[in-house]
Amino acid sequence: MSAIERTRRATASDLRIEEHSELGDLASAWDAMVDTLPLPTPFLRSWWLGSVAAGEPVFLIVLDGNEFIGGVALQRHTKSGCQWFEMLGDGPLEPDHLDLVAAQSRVADVISAIAGWVRRPGNRVLELRGLVDASWLATALPSWSSARELQVAPFTTLPATMPEYLAGRPGQVRSTIKRSTKRLAGAGITARVRDTSEIDAALGDLRRLHDVRWGDQSSFLNSWSGFAAAMTAGSAAGEVRFTDLVDDTGRVIAIELELIVGRRASFYQAGRLDERELRGSGSVLKSAVIGRLIEDGCTEFDLLRGDESYKTDWATSKRRVVFARVGIGPVGIALATLAHLKRQAIDAGFGLRNRLRAQLDSVTKSISSSTAPTSDGSRSR
Repeated sequence: MSAIERTRRATASDLRIEEHSELGDLASAWDAMVDTLPLPTPFLRSWWLGSVAAGEPVFLIVLDGNEFIGGVALQRHTKSGCQWFEMLGDGPLEPDHLDLVAAQSRVADVISAIAGWVRRPGNRVLELRGLVDASWLATALPSWSSARELQVAPFTTLPATMPEYLAGRPGQVRSTIKRSTKRLAGAGITARVRDTSEIDAALGDLRRLHDVRWGDQSSFLNSWSGFAAAMTAGSAAGEVRFTDLVDDTGRVIAIELELIVGRRASFYQAGRLDERELRGSGSVLKSAVIGRLIEDGCTEFDLLRGDESYKTDWATSKRRVVFARVGIGPVGIALATLAHLKRQAIDAGFGLRNRLRAQLDSVTKSISSSTAPTSDGSRSR
């Protein structure tokens, strides 16, 4: 079919949207569209989407006649008597780089169809976190009553060899890796990639070590059931990799999880024992992970959403991750506006508490300084 014929066919009467609760027979075609995205992401793979819904899964499937040309994966809740839509999997699992999917030649048609669905009569709120910057889905949203917030996702382009990669890292990072690798190797600790047949055991190690490392500070384990199901399916698809450090008794002391789509690897979760003699294990493990990824031909290592300071040790660039909120209809607009104002108030409260805490810390340090021991053991005034 020529481009002119395709354009003539893509009229409003040709395009339609169906709401599905699962991808079903469309899964392979959906995954093929993910492969062609400007930024392919594991969080749009069918194996991920089929397990992680925190709410009612809603797949908006765009059809031209009987031809599947694209869609978007959402989850639906009801709040204050109004339908709320989020990107499928949103919540503690924090998926990133999300967007609609589309056949390469039909992107404009899919955006148009989704825009019509968003703007149809009725009341609803869309809270879309984790969107890739300049996403196609964002262009389908109306501009009124909308709020957009930005986060960053650090990443690095991987060179051809590990020595090249390490040469670009800060000197302190290289020193930590070298010294810690030597010390841990001397204690009989080695790195290994877990076999896909060990997925249940690897998940058990991750859960145990993540809890040891983070405990109640992490909400990730609250979504464990769906996450574990997704990892099992992703492992079968060859896109889930666990790498760990193990001692000479077989005890796993640290573990890390990467999700790999094409030649892009995304660091997703980790855990480790927090014992003094095992210090540096996190750096040693991540170095081993990146080295293996380079050997396997990966060209990018993505550390995903968040500007935690440790990520600067491994990343060289940053992408923006977008959160867009929009209300449709009088009730939807009012609720979206209220949610936005509530978020602003919470952020302002955090800011006030942080300023007060900083002032308190300053006063405490001043008091401590004025009463600190002098070189002869006396107290200064």
